[in-house]
Amino acid sequence: MKYKIGMYGGSFNPLHLGHINDIIVAANCCEKLYVVLSVTNDKKEIDHRTRFMWLKNITKDMENVEVFEIFDNNVSKDTYDWQTGANDIKKYIGRKIDTVFAGDDYQGKHVWEKLYPESEIVYIPRSEVNISSTQIRENPYKYFDYLPGIVKKYYTKKVCIIGTESCGKTTLARNLAFYYNTSYVEEAGRYICDDAGGIDNMKPEHYFEILFKHKQLEKEALNSANKVLIIDTDSLITLYYYNLGFGNTSEENTNFSKIAQSISALNNYDLYLFLEPDVDWIQDGTRTYGDDKVRLENNNKLKKLFDDNNISYISISGNYQNRYEQAKKHINKLFEEEN
Repeated sequence: MKYKIGMYGGSFNPLHLGHINDIIVAANCCEKLYVVLSVTNDKKEIDHRTRFMWLKNITKDMENVEVFEIFDNNVSKDTYDWQTGANDIKKYIGRKIDTVFAGDDYQGKHVWEKLYPESEIVYIPRSEVNISSTQIRENPYKYFDYLPGIVKKYYTKKVCIIGTESCGKTTLARNLAFYYNTSYVEEAGRYICDDAGGIDNMKPEHYFEILFKHKQLEKEALNSANKVLIIDTDSLITLYYYNLGFGNTSEENTNFSKIAQSISALNNYDLYLFLEPDVDWIQDGTRTYGDDKVRLENNNKLKKLFDDNNISYISISGNYQNRYEQAKKHINKLFEEEN
């Protein structure tokens, strides 16, 4: 190792592959590297706990790297008190910093030389990974490939397909995933229903299993999502079917409702597409409510459930092609609004 103690800092808003390259280079040159996350009171910045998690995640196997935070009361990076920040960093490290690593976009500005006159300043060429956090913030989807996987999950849009039985949710979710070259979350209830021996043999515990299995599948699918994750149904759909099967008056049903609604409140999906039941009802072995009048009644019950939980949705109707085109239009609008 050339240096004993090194330091590399930034706001990492967001963390990108250029940062990661710099950290790897710096860690390779030091016995001990401190990676410093600078935090201000800027409400536009990504929550510092999220950024700290990113840094800890990508450095967890780098035994000579330690990540820590310093806090500044200024409201933005433009008014950041660099000298106070440098003093806080030196105080935390408590030893002479042999070298400070920085991107070569700072070269010639003498920022680091003034703050760390006792240290050697090593500039890492940005040309190796020519990207900036500013560019990503302006259009994260244009520069999506410059983001590490853990950061891609932060920016991935989540689109949930909802509706009563046999309204084309599974078909639409699958087709949208193919079109956007991304992953999708299949309806966990379909497989658990099969394992239970059919819809008429479902017990309350099977519905609890659906709630948690679906979230697990979502977490797994998010790891391979490409800008958007398509989700077939959510916890309120499971609650809807639970109420159809067992009513909603017993203490156990009340407990189930609380859990399902709590999960729904945490989902923070970017878009809900509600499929109207105006396509042919098809029996797939798990369906019960095929009568037109019953379908309409259940459709209204489901809408009320989402309305009662203050969840906005966009209604989609028509044949399968109409639904597919409408869904793409609304999903594309998510990315247009981001820019």
